[in-house]
Amino acid sequence: MEWSGCMSLLQGYLENSPLIVLGSGASMPYNLPSMGGLAEEIKKSDIVISDPNYSAFCTAVDESGLEGAIDAVNLLPETLKEIRRVVWTTVNEKDLLYFDQHPIDPPKALVDLIKKVLAPTPNRAVIVTTNYDRLAEYAADGVGATTVTGFEGSLIKKLELPSMSLKTKRTRSRERVVDIWKVHGSLDWFNASDGTVTAFPLTRTIPHDFQPLIIPPGKEKYSSTHDEPYRTIISQADNAFVQAGAYLCVGYGFNDEHIQPKLLAQISCGKPIVILARTMTPACKKHIVEAGISKYLIFERSNSTHTKVYGNGWEEIYEGQYWLLDNFMKIW
Repeated sequence: MEWSGCMSLLQGYLENSPLIVLGSGASMPYNLPSMGGLAEEIKKSDIVISDPNYSAFCTAVDESGLEGAIDAVNLLPETLKEIRRVVWTTVNEKDLLYFDQHPIDPPKALVDLIKKVLAPTPNRAVIVTTNYDRLAEYAADGVGATTVTGFEGSLIKKLELPSMSLKTKRTRSRERVVDIWKVHGSLDWFNASDGTVTAFPLTRTIPHDFQPLIIPPGKEKYSSTHDEPYRTIISQADNAFVQAGAYLCVGYGFNDEHIQPKLLAQISCGKPIVILARTMTPACKKHIVEAGISKYLIFERSNSTHTKVYGNGWEEIYEGQYWLLDNFMKIW
């Protein structure tokens, strides 16, 4: 297909403010850790090392990845608790490093993406993400939008003394809303010993007597989602999937069977989907390419200078790295 034809499809598919799905691939360009990076940190923990099945766990990580290893190896309860702590600490350190280096400079590609989706009526964007990090919240604050996460408050505040122009700006800001549904939890969310769920923005350590409310890799994510706040958050995400007219997935591998059924059902009924990926995962190929989806475009890295694009019944290689979000925003 000629480039102009591909662009015509793209513009048509995303013309109605698509719902945004962010996976780990959307955060890795900002030095957030991959699953492999998390696995290496977990293997360094003294508590994990002392587990009787540590050797089997390391072998399983090498053979089937972190999530597969956690599912396959019978680890002690204290080991699983330590894995949650290490995951939170590792991701939080990288997230805060980005924030410390860019306190008033949110991720530009995500800012541009949110602006693009907010531009038409009804001035609302919806993000569903499996990520724990706060990059989406930083970007939403970067466009001056009200962020809805299920928790009240915002992360980045600027001093602006009262004036008529500020009053007008605040009115517009209240009309500009970004829903961010974090289905696996967030670095900011914690559970107190009495069961109270709360959020502490930008904390650098886990508060005393609190546990991080993140679902670490592994089968626990299926059982934990029956508890709050995950149950309500996933319900909100499901409703958003049904209501959306199109979908843009960035770095999402389609490996979360408990949160994507609504998405897959909607695209099987003809709603368009566009996917940006460094490498298409087997799950993505199964659910999109091999499933007979009628309206899709997958932008995948071909080499250092080219992008491979898959559509229904065709594939083509084009010059440019359009699987990267910042480059993709230049053509959308």
